[in-house]
Amino acid sequence: MTHPLEPIVALQKKDRKLIRIMREIRDIPQRQSDIEAQLDGARKKLEMANDSRKHTEAMLKDIELEIDACREKVNRYKNQQMEAKTNDQYRAFVKEIGMVEAEIKELEDKEIRLMENLEQGKAIVEECEARLNTEKEGIADELAELSDRSEALNERMEGLKDDRRRAAELCDRVLLQKYTRILNNKRDFAVVMVESGGHCGGCHMKLPPQVIHDARNPTKIVSCNFCGRIVYNPAP
Repeated sequence: MTHPLEPIVALQKKDRKLIRIMREIRDIPQRQSDIEAQLDGARKKLEMANDSRKHTEAMLKDIELEIDACREKVNRYKNQQMEAKTNDQYRAFVKEIGMVEAEIKELEDKEIRLMENLEQGKAIVEECEARLNTEKEGIADELAELSDRSEALNERMEGLKDDRRRAAELCDRVLLQKYTRILNNKRDFAVVMVESGGHCGGCHMKLPPQVIHDARNPTKIVSCNFCGRIVYNPAP
């Protein structure tokens, strides 16, 4: 007499394969994230370099506006100087012009230093971009391999699901429901063999002699007293 658990055991083997494949598929995005996280350091350095460059550019623009404003002031003073009616007024405008021109000189010196800093900043940005691209190339193969693996696993999973549906059709409906409930709860095995020495193949606890005996009887479906898994003890 064929034991009604034989189709369930065959189904469980397929489910075990499916569980392993689905677990690996589920883990792939995290593995990809872990690999991409290796780029975080290079990305942060590039971001800091870009921020520094933008800050220098903003300061340089402010300096240029200040210089333009000072030059307009000089031109205005010179026009007013031409209309001076006394020597004192003339000398006052000369003094004001001199002070503003000195300020322009100071701003231009600062502008030169900022331009030098900007060139250095651009070089640093280029260096950071090159380093990031190099690191991206380094992990590209790993990411492509994981992507290919995910695609292959998904194809295999769909095939196994079809195979699993056909295997489930051969199982007793009531047994199938019980098996499914236990498998969803235990997440590993729902049906376990009696191990040598009369131990449960799931929790490894010692089984009562009656359970061991009944586990061979095709008319009886018995469970482990400790873990609740279905116990199967096929005849040698």
